[in-house]
Amino acid sequence: MKLKISLLSALFVFCWVPLACACTGFAVYGEQIVYGMNFDYFSIPLKILIESRGGMNVFHLAFLYEKTQDDPRFRNYYAKTCGMNDRGLFCSCQEVEPYVQGLESLGEGEGDIGDQYDALETCTCVDDVRRLIPSTRWVQSPGPSVHNLFADTGGHAMVTETDNRDHVITDMGGDFLVMANFPNHAMAGKPLDEVVGVGAERYRRAHTYLAAHKQSFGVSQGFDLLGQVVCDDPGCTTLCSMVCLPRERTIYLTTDPKMEKIWKVSLGRNVIETDRGYAASIQHPLGHEGILAADLESMACP
Repeated sequence: MKLKISLLSALFVFCWVPLACACTGFAVYGEQIVYGMNFDYFSIPLKILIESRGGMNVFHLAFLYEKTQDDPRFRNYYAKTCGMNDRGLFCSCQEVEPYVQGLESLGEGEGDIGDQYDALETCTCVDDVRRLIPSTRWVQSPGPSVHNLFADTGGHAMVTETDNRDHVITDMGGDFLVMANFPNHAMAGKPLDEVVGVGAERYRRAHTYLAAHKQSFGVSQGFDLLGQVVCDDPGCTTLCSMVCLPRERTIYLTTDPKMEKIWKVSLGRNVIETDRGYAASIQHPLGHEGILAADLESMACP
């Protein structure tokens, strides 16, 4: 039997405390289409992998999930939190506060909103995801609540959220979309100085940067932006930063706090290789088993 653990359940184990997860995601449409995300978390192992599903290759960033030391079902399981498929559909699943009381069990026709992330395996665009949503009553599970940022190469981006009663979609209102950790729908259309909630300052910094650089936005600008919205809380730091170029089917990522050492993932060739900042040139194949970020660093810096 295939083990399936929702992202929400995984988050519950590690961060059932306020501000435990402080990720920031974005999508911008200028001369280039660029997606990005800072994964902010406790110090835990990360895995980078590519799965082949439904004729598509899907890149994932995943983190170690272990419910209890005595439950072998959950050992060495990695929960996926951010990814992109080779058709250019992107998803970032992040914590949202205030939390909604999660349902202990799912009824008929109900689904865990964190599982919307699985649309990367079957959908090619935001409209595909949007068409899937009405068929299910989306709810939160026990533990921290989450919301999702979806973006595609057709110029469409949206945030999906639920309070267990209503499922709300917030569409991109211009050339870019930012998601921090407050409900996007509650702040939609408000001036930046009126935006409040967890991650509001990171949201304002990202918004301001994107407004000034959106036309000439590229990989360097992506990491520059992510560097301005890192989380430096002692209990929750930025563990990984990613910049995605969907038209090139390429993901750039780093686990370096200074963002000077960058890896490059190719969804066309299913490999990860050093891009900049490393003395040695390393290339490694990526499949469904993936590779630990720590092992990558050991290969490049023995």
